Amino acid sequence: MAMGDGLAQTSNRLSFQSRVSRLLTFLWDVYSKPTPSNALEVFILFLICLLVSVTMATLLLVWMVFSLTYDLTATAILVGVCMSLMAALLTLVHPVRCTLSILIPSLGTQQGRKILVSTVMTLTIATCVPNMVRNVSWTAFLIRCSSHSLIEGVLNSSRTIDQVLSDMNEWTAKMPGSSGKIHLVLKQEIDVLDIWREISNMTHSMKAELQSLHDSLDGASSVLQKLTGAALVAMVLVSSSMYLIGYLTDLKYDNVYMSRRLVTCLAVSGDATLPIKYQHRLVKTSGVKMMRAEVQRCVWSVAVLGFYAILCFSLIGLDHFIYRTLEILLTWTNDIPGITYHITVYVEISGRAIGFIPFNIDSLDKKYSHRLPLLPAQCVTPLSLPTSSIISSVSILLFIALVLVLGQVFAQRLRRKICASFYSRREDERTRYLLQKILDEREREQEKDDFGKD
Repeated sequence: MAMGDGLAQTSNRLSFQSRVSRLLTFLWDVYSKPTPSNALEVFILFLICLLVSVTMATLLLVWMVFSLTYDLTATAILVGVCMSLMAALLTLVHPVRCTLSILIPSLGTQQGRKILVSTVMTLTIATCVPNMVRNVSWTAFLIRCSSHSLIEGVLNSSRTIDQVLSDMNEWTAKMPGSSGKIHLVLKQEIDVLDIWREISNMTHSMKAELQSLHDSLDGASSVLQKLTGAALVAMVLVSSSMYLIGYLTDLKYDNVYMSRRLVTCLAVSGDATLPIKYQHRLVKTSGVKMMRAEVQRCVWSVAVLGFYAILCFSLIGLDHFIYRTLEILLTWTNDIPGITYHITVYVEISGRAIGFIPFNIDSLDKKYSHRLPLLPAQCVTPLSLPTSSIISSVSILLFIALVLVLGQVFAQRLRRKICASFYSRREDERTRYLLQKILDEREREQEKDDFGKD
């Protein structure tokens, strides 16, 4: 009984898998067929196209809002319109369905890898370069601000001298028998208040320029990311469209596959062996084994990808190096003491009674202090931290690019299979063309062998 139950479960599982396989095959046939056969297929095709449109619109909305920071309301309206147009085009236009279907495999080819590497480089440059510029401009602002503050402190030191003279004038005015005619004045040819006002304006101007530079860099980075995103989407669509156009218009285009149809045709011709010229040129559409040329292309692609990885991480490392260096410099400058000077005023008026008895009339003894800060607190603004997520983002994208390098062979095969399922007649023409080339090459090799025997 136990063995019977196990056989029944296995049979049910196989029956379920068979039904799912037939269902998926039917849905794909409806989706890839140029014209639906009946109203049911039209309805199923519309549902499939609507599902694909909703999925892509959702991904586009998330990407534009959370990555490119577009406004949610405007983006939702735009994506809704695009979703409606896409659903209509997919339902009515057969080549559009094929183009969209080979879009994902196209991301795994060399063109898709170039797009991904371009995204990584753009992300690294748009994130690290503005941050480095902000931190370097912070150094220039710190130097200029501290210089202006030092000059301002020197000019303000004249107020201490004015206070000294004022105290001395008050002291002399309070002396017994003083007529108030003694008045000490500091004569200067410049207007300290006016200079102080100009320095204050220059400081505010520096802060405004620095803020304007930061805003410009942030705006340029945002615009660059949005333009790059639009360019990448356009490149993927153009790449898929160009492949489909080449597949339909040129029999030689990407016609290097040992498909089942070609094997069947060779068997029908009476000789299934391939000429020497085509034994290493044709690519099997099934299996995971890669040809020698494909392995060499993968190795070269990995080397190029490694070069771009070195560039990206060098920029990220330079960004962190600048930040850490300036952070140490800031810690060092915070330990620099200001300049403090003291003015001591001691005045004593004395006399002699009857010519030889000394006595004091009055005295003034005061001490004044003034400090010149070398690095005022208003000059120290926080440094711009390197983006913490850039390392993980670049690493993930480069890892995906590495996976695409290893899987580009299978992506190319899948792209051809999709086109073959959408355009079965064209695939038959391409197979007959390749078969004729193989048969012609076989005849030439046979003629060479016969000539050599003679």
